[in-house]
Amino acid sequence: MYTFSESANRIQDVKTDVEQDVKLDTCLKFEIDPQTIGLLESEFAQEVLTIKSTHIMPVPNKPSCILGILSSRRRVYWAIDLAMLMGLQPLDQNIRLYEVILTTVQELALALVVPRILGVVHIPNDRIENDNFSTPATLKPYVKGYVNEKKETSYLLRAENILMSTILHS
Repeated sequence: MYTFSESANRIQDVKTDVEQDVKLDTCLKFEIDPQTIGLLESEFAQEVLTIKSTHIMPVPNKPSCILGILSSRRRVYWAIDLAMLMGLQPLDQNIRLYEVILTTVQELALALVVPRILGVVHIPNDRIENDNFSTPATLKPYVKGYVNEKKETSYLLRAENILMSTILHS
């Protein structure tokens, strides 16, 4: 049997334990295309750049989603139109400045070119939904989960699935 103050302390300890179970994921939020919002866990987003489209050097005989190569900090990256890779509306060809997410998973690295970077967000783990029923079919191989907020769906992407896409390695 506990005294009132001991019970209050135990309740406080339980509450603290529950609060600690809800972890926050820090994610980079961006447009994949004008109608689709993506999230990438911060551990995979190495750097975000805005570069001139002329800084991407085209490479012949590659899938159309590969825009070319770019270099940053003594490293060369394949520049990928992320929307086109995922079967969505490709980037406008008349864009002069590209928003680029340099991403790495283990030894693999890519430059994901997107229309717009929206910022960094913190998402509680319990807000990420995992059912794939409402996810568009072209996104399913790349989606880890999604978050619905204010009538907007944001798709949490699996960086490793993007980097290992068979489209890029064919």
